[in-house]
Amino acid sequence: MRRLALAALVLAGCQSPDSDRTLGLASDFDAAADSADAVSARVLAQNLDRLTALADSVEAALRPVPLLTSAERRALGRYSNTQHLAAARRLGVPQPVTDAARTDLVAEGRLVPLEDSEFWTVRKLDYSSALVTPDTRALLEEVGQRFQARLAAFGLPPLRFEVTSVLRTADDQARLRQTNPNAARGASAHQFGTTVDLAYSSFRAPQGPVLGLDTADVPWLAAPLRRVEALAVETGAARMSRELQAELGDVLVAMQDEGKVLALLEVRQPVYHITVAQRY
Repeated sequence: MRRLALAALVLAGCQSPDSDRTLGLASDFDAAADSADAVSARVLAQNLDRLTALADSVEAALRPVPLLTSAERRALGRYSNTQHLAAARRLGVPQPVTDAARTDLVAEGRLVPLEDSEFWTVRKLDYSSALVTPDTRALLEEVGQRFQARLAAFGLPPLRFEVTSVLRTADDQARLRQTNPNAARGASAHQFGTTVDLAYSSFRAPQGPVLGLDTADVPWLAAPLRRVEALAVETGAARMSRELQAELGDVLVAMQDEGKVLALLEVRQPVYHITVAQRY
């Protein structure tokens, strides 16, 4: 990532409380510094240097990581959709899940909300609701803990995986089939609150700060610099998405061997389709 791109993102739309002047998008970093006061320019330059290095460090740390092996890919296809569905029927909520039934299941605690956490983010959902069984949430927490532990061993920040599909009603599943030929015909494991899809082509920045940025002299720069920090981490991760796919896949293979999850590496969509396999 070029330092100029970082500077442009920070400066676009930012306004100092000490001035009525809004800092515009600069054609280069020197022009941006000229338009700001000397203290702002110094603080911005120092922090942007660190954020640029952060993006590069994510890539450098992951470069030695091996990609998924043929054996690992076979392990991530060991259980068919039929076997996922059988586990979902055994451990999931009763059918059919209508809107009214979904409300009752939440009130009873048999379905719980799946919100952004320190381990994952939930992508905007078009064909499902962010609800899972308590067992499924516990499974995701363990997956997240193990994944972040592997990242920490490389000196990496705690990247989060993205949940892209969660609980579907029968109507949701039917609507999805109209746009996605990969969607299951008939019942889907997603209808039981036991099954989610995890993206393996993109990973999100940590929930909290990664670097200790020095903005004490220019506090109005803190928020935009934090946004750039998230972008820097995600840019480094995007460069090495296949290596991160392998790290997450290794976690799923290990937990599958322990009888905790069924995992399926999908190809038409860049996701791991996972179903909880035990009570937590």
